[in-house]
Amino acid sequence: MIPCRPLAVAVFCLALTAATSLTQCTGEAGPAAGAAAALQPAGDPIRLLVSGSLLGRLEPCGCASGQLGGLARRMQHIGERRSYDLLLEGGNLVDGDTELDVLKFYTCVQVLTGMQHPYDVLGVGPKDLSLPLDEWSAFLAGAQVVAADLASEREDWPARPWLEKDVRGQIVRVTSLTLSLPPALQGEAAPVRLLPPLAAWQRAMDGAAATTLRILLLHGDEATARALVPTLRPAPDLVVGVDQDHVEPTPRSERLGDSLLVFAGIRGRVLLEVSLTRTAEGPRAACELVPLAGSKTLPGGGGDPDVKAVLLAHREQVKQEKVLERMARRLPAPNGAAYVGTETCRACHPQAYDAWSQSRHAKAWETLEIAEADPKRYGWPVTHYPDCVGCHVVGHREATGFVSFADTPQLAGVGCERCHGPGSDHLLNPAGNRLGLLGGVAASVLCVQCHDFEQSPDFVYAEKWQAIRHGREPHQQPPK
Repeated sequence: MIPCRPLAVAVFCLALTAATSLTQCTGEAGPAAGAAAALQPAGDPIRLLVSGSLLGRLEPCGCASGQLGGLARRMQHIGERRSYDLLLEGGNLVDGDTELDVLKFYTCVQVLTGMQHPYDVLGVGPKDLSLPLDEWSAFLAGAQVVAADLASEREDWPARPWLEKDVRGQIVRVTSLTLSLPPALQGEAAPVRLLPPLAAWQRAMDGAAATTLRILLLHGDEATARALVPTLRPAPDLVVGVDQDHVEPTPRSERLGDSLLVFAGIRGRVLLEVSLTRTAEGPRAACELVPLAGSKTLPGGGGDPDVKAVLLAHREQVKQEKVLERMARRLPAPNGAAYVGTETCRACHPQAYDAWSQSRHAKAWETLEIAEADPKRYGWPVTHYPDCVGCHVVGHREATGFVSFADTPQLAGVGCERCHGPGSDHLLNPAGNRLGLLGGVAASVLCVQCHDFEQSPDFVYAEKWQAIRHGREPHQQPPK
């Protein structure tokens, strides 16, 4: 577990408190919003910048040109535009519960809420709650966090049922529904309780005037959103779906009952601008996609320099605290055997080895070293960062797998066992322990575990397979 840094967190929280301009709800009961929900609010449309499910993607990995996203580019865009009325982040800032995820979460919160352009609202996703609750609560102390369906008796619980902002005389109320808890927080003795969604929505709308614009950040899949939203009363004006199925935000809103529904996309690659108002006929929204592309002329793609400094400090901390090594060998090996290294495979599979040795897979580790040494490309310790290393070695995080180049050089590079699994049992009894593809999946499915839409946007399996094509050795062919 990464220890909480009390002094740094305390200073950070004071900065958050000074930066906030939102009214935090008290949770006290008040009169429910009435049937006058269709009344038209005064003022111009409210301009929102919406995102969600960052999933720990602080920056593009840099494996390919033209990648989108990154906190540095996001904050640069916000600084240049400076005309948004509300900055909304739906939640699921991280994708796991490792030591690296804890450090990522702290970095995300620092950037989104403690710097020059602080976010107005952070929702809470189930993945966020997978982190150790002490660190999660400490990092968010003083931040503008909402979760109407979460309740806790903890004194340091940071989430409020709702938050409001007065935008040119128009009151906007924002809340979120998490809808599920990770296994560690389930059960009667858990320090966090999940409230029923309808009761939680009523909790968030208590005391809201009929003219208040109502915005809901909603976790769960699309089917859940479509079933739940029409049952909410008073109806939300805008529902932002925070799921993992929509790679990019929806380019236009969809009417769902008396509400408008959009989805935020994932990984912070493309943000969503929404201009929201309510007329006598109900809410209206105009949407615009904001792809966060890098500069074609600046090294590293540009981005806010202060945010880039924070990200560099994060990466250096990961190296100094040896997070790569600490995360190694925590999971079981896929087939229960041990990794032996590609050189061991060579004796019985010389043709496959020759095909591999001439491919870029064989030089995968070397590409990290070259990138790390080039300040125009990286200039940070990429060979110590688990997210990058995992796709350039064999078996990191798995039993007997890659630990570091110093400890396990035989597993550096994308070797045979990355696709076929640990080979120790096969080595002892080849006929009795045949190795196919890991998980029995199609080869194309296995490839996109690393060569996905972001890291290899131009990846075409039929073309790339030719570079590594191999099959049975002559002595393994069936007799004619």
